[in-house]
Amino acid sequence: MSELRPLRLLNAIENGTVLGAELNTFLTDAGRLAEFTVLFSQRGQAKRIANGQTTMSAITSSIIATNAAFVQATSTNYTIVEAVVQSALAMSTVSNSSSVLEKVSDNPTSWTYFSSSIYYESHIKKIIAHLSGVNPSLYSTTSLLILDPVSMGDISVSERGMRALVNSLPSVIVMAGDSVAMSLVASDTTAISLVAKNTLIMPTIANSSQAMDQIVSRSIATGLMATNAGAIQAIANNPTSWANYLSSAFFGSNLKNIIANIVGLNPDNYLDVNSIVSDSSALTLVASNAQASQALASNADAVIFLASSANLGIILGSSTAMQYFGTESNIQSFLNVPSATATVFGSSLAKGVIVNHTSLVDYIGSNSSILAYLGGLKVINTPATLRSSTSSADDPFDGIPYKVLVLGMRANNIGAIAATYSFNGSVVSGTNPGTSNIGLKGTVVEAVCTAYTNPTWTVAGIAATAAVSPEWHWVDMT
Repeated sequence: MSELRPLRLLNAIENGTVLGAELNTFLTDAGRLAEFTVLFSQRGQAKRIANGQTTMSAITSSIIATNAAFVQATSTNYTIVEAVVQSALAMSTVSNSSSVLEKVSDNPTSWTYFSSSIYYESHIKKIIAHLSGVNPSLYSTTSLLILDPVSMGDISVSERGMRALVNSLPSVIVMAGDSVAMSLVASDTTAISLVAKNTLIMPTIANSSQAMDQIVSRSIATGLMATNAGAIQAIANNPTSWANYLSSAFFGSNLKNIIANIVGLNPDNYLDVNSIVSDSSALTLVASNAQASQALASNADAVIFLASSANLGIILGSSTAMQYFGTESNIQSFLNVPSATATVFGSSLAKGVIVNHTSLVDYIGSNSSILAYLGGLKVINTPATLRSSTSSADDPFDGIPYKVLVLGMRANNIGAIAATYSFNGSVVSGTNPGTSNIGLKGTVVEAVCTAYTNPTWTVAGIAATAAVSPEWHWVDMT
């Protein structure tokens, strides 16, 4: 008898004998409710129910039936929900009822299936409006619903309405392109949180200057982007939005989350940015990522901490990281730390920066501890090819690397009278930038600190022979 009774009830619903109110009365009996909901778990009967207009109208008009179908759905009990979202008729019926939509929205299983339906977008205006307490009939299109500051104001403060909107990419495109709409969303913590957590829509948000302008001007919005890996990665992958985000007044206060989430680390595993720097594996990931490196390099305190870190070499050895750390000021910060000297001069990238900056070369020349260290690295030699005339043309200072830091010079003879030597190169930096004219004699080593690339030399006034060839004391800067 229990198998026939729910089928008879379903037949009565289908032929209009039992309507929504009457169905609700029938289902107040726990026994009849249990019998009837068995049909919800049977695939064939569930499809029958979902594709019957009279049946769906009765179901959605009955609080008890609605609860049984949508509120009680679970990851193991969703047959009727699955049938509904596969039916154009059922999706239309549900979308027309704000009370039923709310129940669907509040159940994770029901909402996941509902928002993934191929018919979801067909009814998106009604869905967003009903879930936000807005009359959908007042707007002929979804765009008008979103672009109206009044209705968008209601949507932005409605968790249900915003959840519906962010599941519709066409709707997100409209919202992201309108400064007023994005201002309303960015100002509401729940609304902007829903945006930031939705990885699928964040590339669209990041591609909109209107959206990003509203986000970066607000502390909470900027922070929520940093907290969600998908959000900050989408921003970091868009050069324009990344530059905008980087300039936010709230960027620095979110630095740990930004860096960690960009490179796929768990921010909760790190107390602060310094703890990321202290983790060699984490810093290696940062050094291989341009945006993470730029974020780290933008923070003066982080640069200072890095200068004293045993992991400094990870940054100095990365061509990606050195795009941002290889600045005059950053290298100066590293040179200020005595323990970093060996690491700096062990990096060809760092030495390349030094060669190109007079201030850095001059700093080295005035720093006795750095000069003492370099004294242990220096090489002494004369050009492999000697001049044989007094031609004024410069000759290559062959026999030494392309880039050198010269610490001392002497004439390659035993004389006490200085001859004037002219030294030059493609890049010359130091106390005497440009052509350096220096009087050298064999009895004295002239202390200098000048950087050269592709160095050349000549001597004026006398025939250039082995007796007047220059001797350089240099450090390889390649």
